Amino acid sequence: MAPTKEARTFDFQELAVWSTKLPEVTFAILPPGNNRSNPLATQETLYASVFAPGAICALDRERGKLIWRRELPKYSSASVLLHQQRLLAHTPTTLFALNPESGETLWLFRPYGDERESIYSSPSGSEKCCVYIGDRRGYLHCLDADSGKTIWKNLTNRAGGDVNSTPVLVHDLVIVSTNARRVLAYEAVSGKLAWEQELDGASTFGPVLRNRSLLVISDSLYALNPKSGKIQRRLSWSDRKVQQAVSTPRSIIVILRPNIPRTEISATNAGAMSGSRELASKTTMCVIAQSGAERKRQIAVFCPEFRYEKTTRLVYLSHLGGVDILHPATGELVCQLTTIGDTGNGIGLVAVKDGNIYVLTGDGTVHALRHPAQFRAVSH
Repeated sequence: MAPTKEARTFDFQELAVWSTKLPEVTFAILPPGNNRSNPLATQETLYASVFAPGAICALDRERGKLIWRRELPKYSSASVLLHQQRLLAHTPTTLFALNPESGETLWLFRPYGDERESIYSSPSGSEKCCVYIGDRRGYLHCLDADSGKTIWKNLTNRAGGDVNSTPVLVHDLVIVSTNARRVLAYEAVSGKLAWEQELDGASTFGPVLRNRSLLVISDSLYALNPKSGKIQRRLSWSDRKVQQAVSTPRSIIVILRPNIPRTEISATNAGAMSGSRELASKTTMCVIAQSGAERKRQIAVFCPEFRYEKTTRLVYLSHLGGVDILHPATGELVCQLTTIGDTGNGIGLVAVKDGNIYVLTGDGTVHALRHPAQFRAVSH
């Protein structure tokens, strides 16, 4: 994305507090299915999920020193979740609850053995010591957070459709969207079906909570009443499908999936880069204000993914070339953070804490960057 006249560009070296190269990394970044950061920042520790070979790494947040590394079979997920003193991480077959101090396994949940990939969903946890996760056979599982034992499981559809989304907990309900063009809500404790709503396409990203609404990402963007499932609003773009969304206090920001005819990808590096440039040139970001007004703009970046940070009131757009910081109400570029050299296979969703930005790049390097002071917060 080209900077505006007021926007300033910083390189990582200019803002560097420390950088740590994680050991034995092939590809660090898996595209996320939600807005969770990777790494995850706590008061003293950073937890980074490394896609290949699968691993979870804990680092001292102040100095960047590696505290522990826990290898996971094959591939690791796009992020981890800290829930009631348990670090939840998963591979395509297994959900792990780890000791956040040591990486030791507290329990694991493997619903179908370890041969076929069965878990693409990310876990969520409730205050009542339950963990929820979907699977690729269409089931939503409720697990005891202390033991990992199944409390209940429900088949979300009989026609065949993965549950790859991240369960959302609201109003004592657990809500998931599915690849079978449905979003369903269950009573969180009993597992009883509360409501279901039809969608116009498969749904893998989100859902996303927004004030009194639930945003569900499918071919269109749906705003639902989370208590009843009734559609409050539906936004669709005739030529594009919704790829991901983020909610801010004054806007909804979506990235629309590029509409590119299927073509054969060149085996040469030059040909692949040419195809990537075409893909990037057709990626669109749309900012929807509370009034309903929409602003569209092309974002010429590779592998975009973004999250809103409450502490700074800014949106952070990660891509292959760095991190763009955006105004949440307009989507305008506030400033750019750029890398020097190859980042590997992308940049994870950043964490922001105590005046620093924490970034995991695809080559397995964790960067602690000083947040540009003049852009630490904007008025809404």
